[in-house]
Amino acid sequence: MLRIPITLLIIFLSQFANAADIENAFSNKLVNELFAALPGLWNGQAIETPVGPVGYAMNFHQCGEGVVAGVADTGASFHYWRFWKSDGALRLTFLSTFRGNREPTQLVPNKFEENTIWFYAPELALLTVSITLDESNIDIRVFHHRKPHVYIRLVRADKSLTESEHEDSLARSCKNISGS
Repeated sequence: MLRIPITLLIIFLSQFANAADIENAFSNKLVNELFAALPGLWNGQAIETPVGPVGYAMNFHQCGEGVVAGVADTGASFHYWRFWKSDGALRLTFLSTFRGNREPTQLVPNKFEENTIWFYAPELALLTVSITLDESNIDIRVFHHRKPHVYIRLVRADKSLTESEHEDSLARSCKNISGS
């Protein structure tokens, strides 16, 4: 008589474990696609911002094993984007130097969708970021208090940098902004 509930419990737990394995495989695939897609030169625009549209060109670099980073010069500040893996988990460190800020924000993923990774900042609950990968572009959306704040669209650039520009971009992008 006790075998039936135990058998049902085992079946239920194995189904739960299989769903977790599938979700893990899906999120790992999306993270790998992000790390493969990012490196290189991107032209873009922050289409929606509190001050109106702003140019947003970036050159992402592979800065080490499990680290891809880039910097955008908005004219008013630098925006550092650093994607990195720690113990197999994805992390995002973002720093805007607007108004002299030097404190980066640490974000962690909390949801994986078809081609989008959602991040939140545990220390700054009002901030959420989504990164959406499409064939020809990357969309970055920043939300404050769940309301749209900034929308950035990056498109692969068809130009190349000089060796000097590339070295400068590499040094700025791979600068350690957070100890990660």
